[in-house]
Amino acid sequence: MKEMKKISMIEKYAIPSESNYFKLDANENLVLDKDFLTKISLESLKKIDLRKYPIDLYERLYKKLSHYLKISEKSLVLGSGSDQIIDLLLTLIGRGKRLTSIYPTFSYFKTRCQLHGVAFSEIMLSSIDNALDIEKFIIDAKKSHVIYLSSPNNPTGNQFEKSKIFDILSSLKNNLVIVDEAYVEFAKYSLIKYVKGYPNLVILRTFSKALGLAGARVGYMVANDELADLFRNRIQLPYAVNSLSLAIAISLISSPKKVEESISLIKRERERLYQSLSKIKNIDVYKSDANFLFIKCNTKYWRIVEALENSKIIVKSLGNINNYGNCIRMTVGTKKMNDKILSTIKDIQ
Repeated sequence: MKEMKKISMIEKYAIPSESNYFKLDANENLVLDKDFLTKISLESLKKIDLRKYPIDLYERLYKKLSHYLKISEKSLVLGSGSDQIIDLLLTLIGRGKRLTSIYPTFSYFKTRCQLHGVAFSEIMLSSIDNALDIEKFIIDAKKSHVIYLSSPNNPTGNQFEKSKIFDILSSLKNNLVIVDEAYVEFAKYSLIKYVKGYPNLVILRTFSKALGLAGARVGYMVANDELADLFRNRIQLPYAVNSLSLAIAISLISSPKKVEESISLIKRERERLYQSLSKIKNIDVYKSDANFLFIKCNTKYWRIVEALENSKIIVKSLGNINNYGNCIRMTVGTKKMNDKILSTIKDIQ
C-alpha cells in the first residue's frame, strides 16, 4: 500500500487529446502524406501471417535498419517505441542509483526515473539561449551513475554542440550516457557512428517522429555490441514489436523518399515560422533543431493559448518553467496549419 501511494504521487504523463482540431502538441509528422502511409500499411498487412510469431520480420527489419543507418546489426535493439526501451534501461540501472540530466527536458523520462527509484539531478539550461554549462554538468554527473541528454532537447528544441557531448563522454567513461535522438532527423548531427568508439554511449531512436509512425510504436536503441546483445537476448521481450508494425517499418525505410521530402519541408516551414514569430512583440522564439518551436510567451501566454484553442489549434501548454516563464511548444505542421498559427498569434494585442 505504501508503494502504491508513492506511485500515485508521480506526475501523470498527459496524453494529448484527439479532436477535429489541428493537433500540434505531440510533435508527430503531420506533413507526411496519410494516404501514402495507409497504402503501405494495407500492402504490409497482405504480406504477413498474423498466426505466426514475427521471427523473420525481426531479422528483416534489423537488416534494413542496419543498411538505412550504415551501422552494424549487432549494435541495434528493437523495442515497442523508445519508451519501452527507456523502462528496460531504468530497470537495468536499478533502484537507488543517481542520474544527471538537464532542465527542462523530456518529462516522461523524469517520471519513469521516479517510478524506478532512480534519483534525478537536473542542471538548469540558460533561458537566454538554452546553453548548457558543461563544467557544472560534469561536476554533478561525477556523483551519478547515469547521464541522460535529449539531442535535440525536448521541449527547448536545441541540439548542443557535438564537441560538448564528446567532453561529457570522455570525462565520464565509467558512466552510462543515454542520448535520446528522437528528433535527430531534423537536426545537424547524430552520434550513431560514434557508439563503437564510446562504449559508455547508448542512443535512443524512434519511428514515431520524422518517420511518421507514432501509431505503430516502433523504437530502437543503438549501443556497443556487448550491451546490445545482452538487451536482445536477455532483457528485451521475445517479440516486443508486433508483425504489422515491423512490416510497415521495413516498407517505409526501404523507400524513404517521401519521408525525406517531408523532413525537408518541415525544416523550411520551421525557419519560416521562426522568422515570422520572431517579429511579434512580447514573445521570444528559440531557434530549433527539431520539428517544433519553443516559445516564451511573456505577458501573452493565456491570450495565445486561448486564441489558438478558439482557432481549433492544440499546442503543448507548458505553463511556468523555472527561469523561462510561461511557455508553449508547437509542432511544425503543414503550410496550412502554420499559416493559421501565424494569423492567430499576429491578431493578438
